[in-house]
Amino acid sequence: MKCYFFGTFNPIHKGHIEIARQVREKLGFESVIFVPSYMPPHKATSELESFSHRLKMVQLAVGEENTSDIEHRLKVPSYTYRTIEKLFEENNNQKVNFIIGYDQFFQIENWREPEILKEKIHFIVIPRKFQNGQVLGLKAFEYLKNKGYSFEILNIDFLDVSSNMIRKHIEKNQDITGLVTYEVKNYIENNRLYSKLACRKSI
Repeated sequence: MKCYFFGTFNPIHKGHIEIARQVREKLGFESVIFVPSYMPPHKATSELESFSHRLKMVQLAVGEENTSDIEHRLKVPSYTYRTIEKLFEENNNQKVNFIIGYDQFFQIENWREPEILKEKIHFIVIPRKFQNGQVLGLKAFEYLKNKGYSFEILNIDFLDVSSNMIRKHIEKNQDITGLVTYEVKNYIENNRLYSKLACRKSI
């Protein structure tokens, strides 16, 4: 059984990889497939490196067998429901296992076509904050459960890294060793990715 991890991966980092590893091991998935967003409606394209670069970095980080370019083959903008409909069809009309942060999950009814998402996704919800060992936002989880969403909450350990942090490091010419894999670091440096951010600041 597969699980899917959607994101811009701008760039993919070790935090993403660790989330996928823990989800796979704790829930017994055969694999976690990374799905880079092609043209996400909520992101300005000027904020993103090209899809081809982001896809290649994901492939370098987790392997081509664990990467899907499906959004590049669908209509734009890349609404999640369109991708899910295709994956649902490819999965013999079985619910798609979908990794999501709890803050995003709480906003799921604001996404395009939430009824399709409710029908075709089993959400693996990753809480980002705990208080006295309890998941925050339990009332919101109860509300979504009563609305018919299929989900489970998985407590995992996080690495303190984000794509935004990496881009800022590059802007400041700071080392990103340890934040991304060796292969991704070399790819970023060889292709001068995100360096345009620093160039814009200097103009």
